[in-house]
Amino acid sequence: MKRIYVKDLFEGLNVEDIFCVTSKSVANARNGSRYIRLRLEDRTGSIAAVKWNATEDEIRSFSERDIIRVRGTANVYQNELQLTLDYCRKYEHRIDPADFVGVSKRAPEEMLSDLKVILRMVKRSDLSRLLAAFFDDENFVRKFIQAPAAKSVHHAWIGGLVEHTLNVVRTCAAIADIYPHIDRDIIITAAALHDIGKIDEYNVSIGIDLSDAGHLVGHIVLGAMMVKEAADRIDGFDRLTSLALQHAILAHHGTHEWGSPKRPKSVEAFALHLADDLDAKVDMFCRAIEESDDNGEDALFTRRHFHLDRPIFKGTNRQNQQAEQLDSEDPELDLFVVDTDWDPFADE
Repeated sequence: MKRIYVKDLFEGLNVEDIFCVTSKSVANARNGSRYIRLRLEDRTGSIAAVKWNATEDEIRSFSERDIIRVRGTANVYQNELQLTLDYCRKYEHRIDPADFVGVSKRAPEEMLSDLKVILRMVKRSDLSRLLAAFFDDENFVRKFIQAPAAKSVHHAWIGGLVEHTLNVVRTCAAIADIYPHIDRDIIITAAALHDIGKIDEYNVSIGIDLSDAGHLVGHIVLGAMMVKEAADRIDGFDRLTSLALQHAILAHHGTHEWGSPKRPKSVEAFALHLADDLDAKVDMFCRAIEESDDNGEDALFTRRHFHLDRPIFKGTNRQNQQAEQLDSEDPELDLFVVDTDWDPFADE
C-alpha cells in the first residue's frame, strides 16, 4: 500500500514508495555515464525524476506504464520539485488501482440520481424513451458512473464522466430557461448523451489509457453511433430528431481543430458546445489552482498552464490573505504603499 503521494512531497523529503511511470527516456551525461529521466505519477499528481549513473539492469528493468518502487530524495531543480533517485526497479507485487487513478469527490451514484431528476423533466415521450434506453440499462449505467471524462485534461478520474455530464446538463437547462426559442427537450437529451462514447473510449487500470476504439474511432463518433442505433430500435422514432441529436454529439467540440467532425449548425448544438467547453475549462482553472496550492506555491498566479497556455489568477482573496499575514508579521508595515504601475495581469 502506498504511503507517500505526489501531493505530499516537499524539498528534502526522503522517499521510498511506488509510482506509475508515465514517461521514460535514457540519455548520456557529459561524463559518458547514462541516466534515466522519468515522469512519475499517482492519483494526486505527477513529478519529474532522474536516476544518474543508471546501469543497464536498471534501464531494462521497467517500461512506461509500469509500477516501480523508487528510493530517493525530493529536491528543487529549475524552480520545480523533482526526485533524485538512488534506486528504481519494477514493482512485482499486487497494487491498489485507487492509488493511481483519482475518484470523484462526490459519489457517482448520487450524481447519477441528480442527473435522472433533470432527465425526468423531458416532456417528449420519444426522447424519454431514448434516454431510458441508456439510463435504465444496468450495464450502461455501471460503465457510465465509473468512466472518466478524459485521460488527463479535465474530470480525469473515476466518476468524472457522470460528474461532467451532470454539469453540462444543468448548464444546458439554464441556457434553455434564458433562451426560450431553444428546444429544451432536445438540448437536455443531447447534453445527457453527448459524451456516452467515453464508456468505450478509455481503459482504466493503474491509469487512464485510450482503448482500441478510442484510438481508432473516438468518443464523438462512438457516441453518435450509439444514439443512432438506440433511436433505430424505437418504433416510430423521428428520423430528423435522430439526426439532430447525432449532429449535436458530432459537433460538441465546436471546430474541426478540436476534433469535431461537424461544426454546430443548430442553436442547440452550439449551446451544447459552449456548455461542454465551459465545464471543461472551469475544471482546468480550478485544478490548476488546487495543484499550485498543493505544491506550496503562494503566489497570486499559478505556473503557466499547458493546455490553457497562461498562468491562472488565484483570486482577489489571496492578496487579502497575504496582506493579513504580512500585517500580523509586521504591524508597522503600511499596506497602502503600493507600486501604482504594477499590473498583475500583464502578459509575461
